Formats: sequence, C-alpha cells, structure tokens
Amino acid sequence: MKKQTILSVTQALLLSALSIPAIAQTIIPLSQQTNLNIAIYNQNIALVDDVRTVSLTQGINDISFEEISAQLIPESALLKGMNITTLEQNFNYDLITRSSLLEKSIGQNVILQTTTDSGEKIQTPAKLLAFTGTNTINADNPTAVLSALNENASTNAGNSGAILEINNQIVINPVGTVLLNDMPHGLISRPSLNLRINAGKTEEQKLHLNYLTNGLSWQANYVALLNENEDKMNLNGYITLSNQTNSTFKNADLQLVAGDVKTAPRIQTVRRYKAMNAMAMDTIESAGAMPTVEDVADFYVYTLPTKTTVNARQTKQVSLLTGNDIGIQKTYVFNYLRPSETPIENAKATIHYQFNNTKDNQLGIALPAGVIRFYKNTVDGKPLFVGENRITHTPNTATVKMQMGDAFDVYANAKQTEYQRIGKRDYTATYEITFKNGAKNAKEVVLKETYPAQSSILKTSHNYTQENAGNYQWKIAVPAEGETVLTYQVKVIY
Repeated sequence: MKKQTILSVTQALLLSALSIPAIAQTIIPLSQQTNLNIAIYNQNIALVDDVRTVSLTQGINDISFEEISAQLIPESALLKGMNITTLEQNFNYDLITRSSLLEKSIGQNVILQTTTDSGEKIQTPAKLLAFTGTNTINADNPTAVLSALNENASTNAGNSGAILEINNQIVINPVGTVLLNDMPHGLISRPSLNLRINAGKTEEQKLHLNYLTNGLSWQANYVALLNENEDKMNLNGYITLSNQTNSTFKNADLQLVAGDVKTAPRIQTVRRYKAMNAMAMDTIESAGAMPTVEDVADFYVYTLPTKTTVNARQTKQVSLLTGNDIGIQKTYVFNYLRPSETPIENAKATIHYQFNNTKDNQLGIALPAGVIRFYKNTVDGKPLFVGENRITHTPNTATVKMQMGDAFDVYANAKQTEYQRIGKRDYTATYEITFKNGAKNAKEVVLKETYPAQSSILKTSHNYTQENAGNYQWKIAVPAEGETVLTYQVKVIY
C-alpha cells in the first residue's frame, strides 16, 4: 500500500506560494513622463495628472512611479489606462535622511572617525546603540554613507546625538563623524508609488496617475498706482505660486483654481522629509500672453498660457492682468456720529476705495482673492506706499470695495443739541456735526447712520439718501482748509 504524505495548511500555502514565479517590478522613471498637468487650489492642495509611457504584459504587473510628490495623499491616488485594473498600491516615502539612516542602523557596527590636530583621520570600530535627532543630509550615494555628526560636540548636544559602544564603554554624543558600512534596507532617495495592476493585454500605453498633494498653493497679488487726483489707477496683477515640497514639477500645464473647495479633515501621518531649505523667489515672468479664465462648476480656473517648471522649495510669480486708466473712487466715511451728553471730538474719517470690475472700466476679468497694494507718486515722482487691503474672489461686473485706514486731515466734531422723550419707545434728537478739512483741496465726506427701522428724519440741513429702512447716508462737500456743518433732527422709534 502506497504511503500518503499529509501536508499542513501552512506547508501547502508555502509550497503554493513558492510555485508562483516572482513578478519583476517595472520602474517608470521621470524620463518616461509625456505630460504633466497640475490644478492648484488656494488651500495648499493640488491635483496632479502625471502621464507616463510604460510597456505592460498581459496579466499581473508590478509598476513603480518614481519621483512623485513626497506630500502625496495616498488614498487619493487613481491610475487610469486601457484595460487595466489596480489590485494594490503602496506609497513609499521612507526617504534617506540623517535621522532615518542612523535610526535604521541602531544595533549595527559602525565606525567613528575623528581628526587629530595634525589632520590625521582615525577610525575606531563602534556599535550604534541609540540615536535621537532630526537634522538631515543629502544621501544619494548608497555606499559608505556619511551620516555626519558634526565634529564640534557642542553643536550636537541639544538637537541630535548618537549613543555608541566603543571598547566596552558607552559614549554619548561622541565627537567625530559616524560612518555607516551599509545602506540600511528600505530607505529610498525619492518617493515612489508602487502599484500591482492586472493588464488585459501586452502593449505599450500611456498611464495617467492622478493624485492630490499638499505643499502646492497660489495666491493673487495686485499693485495699483494712483494718479494725482486719485480718480484713476494703473493695476498690475500677479499670481504667486508656492511649492513647499521637495519635488520639482517640470514643464507642467498649470491651472489655478479660485474658489473654496470642500475637503474632509484628514488624519496626519508621520512621514520623513528632507530638510526644507529657504524658499527661493523666482523672477517674475514676462507678462506676454495672459492666463485664460474659465468658469467651471462654480470655480474660476486660470490656465497659464505656457508650460511652467516649478522647482522644489520655490516661489515664483507670473502675470495675471494689466490695466491702465481704471476709474476709482475715493471716499471719506464717518459712521455713527450721534453722541448723547458727551460730544465727540476729532473723529477721523476712514478712507475707502472702490472701482467697478467691468470692461468699460478697463477690467472685466474675474479677480481671485488677494492683497491690493496702493502707491502714489509724490510731486517729485517718488513712489509712496499709501495702504493695502485684501479682496475676496470678485466676479466680472462686481464692484470692489476696500477700507484703507484713517484720514490725516479730515475729521469731525459732533454734539447733541436737543433731546425730547415722547413715550416709552420713542424720542426725538437733534445733532450738529462739523466736518473739517485741513487739506489744500476740497473733499467730499460720507456720513452713514443706522436707526431702528421705523425711525425717520424730521428735518435736515443737507439732502440725504435712504438705502433701506433705518439706514441713512449724507454726502457733504467740505472746502479746502475749511469746514461744513450738518444739522438734522431724527425721530427714533424702537
């Protein structure tokens, strides 16, 4: 009788796994990229469409997209292609840094290199017992990696350090440089996304890797030069792109999305990143062709006219718009000048600018949110900064209104000259307001008062307008180096 061999479940699974041939991984380097499109939002997030050419075989393929953004949001990744199904994906971001090299070498034999006063280098065998620190180095060479504890021990203490065993002694924060004999397993110099896919047939095709990434953002900035009378301005708009990632995006088609897109809160994952150098400011690109503007799903999309390279840790500016002789209105506004027993003295007017965003006014383009800075030349032609303010996303045909600060020589004094209680819920009051102008040219001031909706103006020395129930507005001309007195009586019902 033939003896049967009985295998355990574990043995059977092991033999089954050994019978499946290993699948070679196909590396898709950056050199195989055929197109790159990036849609950048205002909220430090961007959608990347990375297109690369790859040869696939029918069945299971393991592929690796190299040199993608280190701040990729893994759960957002989507691979698109013909006749493919994604079975698994892994985002690898355990990058080569000073900390990761030493942390992964704990328990390994290393070499401590020191330098004598004469310049002789002495290498002492040691064992790395522990390490704490965050400083990083560039470590693209995987052989005999120099992990660099600074030879000045005082610079190591407090921010990073190693604990070594040398000749049966424990050395804390040793003076010298720690040399590693081997590259620790699992570290990579650039982040990559590894995917296992099932391809319907053997062919070469273009794969689209779409993913969201943090670290990319943009904002609009505007510079306005006022004319002498401050009724016209020249306006230049710029888009400031900021790339706070360690990845360079070369020759990308850039779309800038203006609007507030809803994003769900995400749990932060601890990742290793190389140290961030100071952000570099690139030169402003030539105005030339302006971005095109498109209204898409309640967002405004600004598409740059040419492909643009955004380097790692770089801030760059590109032109958005240029407009000359744009009509602008400057007003001096007072709010709530109605004292009771104590008069109001030397109340300053607030300065307001407003202009119409229309084609008739040399504009008519959707203006993304940003800061407008105003300048005006002095008599001898020297520029003077006169204020700034932030605007919200402003559609075409809308009016831009901004408050710029307090006027220096336009102010008011106010007092109550009469008060009479009529009933429990109403009274009459008379006010005298003196507007003063210390400038050498006449000014127009605006007084805005708000009363309960059923109130009414009984008499006034100057005409007023009523915007809606309870809201009254007076426009008062004040002569150069002079004053104008407004008196009015109001019946208040509350």
